[in-house]
Amino acid sequence: MKKLIVLIILLAAVVLILVLPLAPETSDTERVIVDHTLKVTVHPACFEEAGLTNYIDEVSFSNAMENYGYEISGECSEEKLKEGRASILSKIME
Repeated sequence: MKKLIVLIILLAAVVLILVLPLAPETSDTERVIVDHTLKVTVHPACFEEAGLTNYIDEVSFSNAMENYGYEISGECSEEKLKEGRASILSKIME
């Protein structure tokens, strides 16, 4: 009987870990482009449509948000660089 209770508790813990929003929506190591003239952050896939100046740099997402604090520019970049947390299960399904 004790083994069954322990098994149920372990199973519940695994389900909670998979379902609770624990993982960051965008990885801290995701590479992004920052434009120091316009003071914006852009995802590399959205570079062409962003209309950036020549004063750009490539940094990690966490560095861009913590050190520069620039806004995320454009719909494309906002979609790809979401802030917040997501469940581990949703990250696996991506």
